[in-house]
Amino acid sequence: MSVPKGSLELATAPEKRLAQLTLADEMTRTVHGAEGLAIAQRASQVLFGGSMEGMKADDLIKVFANVPSRELSLDSVRDASFLDVAVVSGLCKSKGDARRLVNEGGFYINNIRITEPAGKITGDMLVDGRVLVMRAGKKNYCLVKVV
Repeated sequence: MSVPKGSLELATAPEKRLAQLTLADEMTRTVHGAEGLAIAQRASQVLFGGSMEGMKADDLIKVFANVPSRELSLDSVRDASFLDVAVVSGLCKSKGDARRLVNEGGFYINNIRITEPAGKITGDMLVDGRVLVMRAGKKNYCLVKVV
């Protein structure tokens, strides 16, 4: 008797949710095609802390469409301190909260952990020169649109 493909993995690692992921992939492919599936998979990776490398500003704006966002001028973002931008964007209530977040390892810019509270936003952090993704903890995002 042969074991169906994936059955052994389902039995030994149910926390990986292989059946649910396979169903979601197939439904997305059916509705949106192979390209839509690839975009959805990439968006999921980014939303759960994966690398944003290779992502364009327009892609990030779509991925983070349902996330709080702020429009800030280039002058208020470029060369500004991480803490100032975290407060102005609304991600943190105060510089003290932002500093604590950095010191506790829960502050991210473009899904890269920030470990130095005295750091500044550099031009290369801005995706296509117009988007910055800030995160507090695992799920609290803010998309900064530079205008």
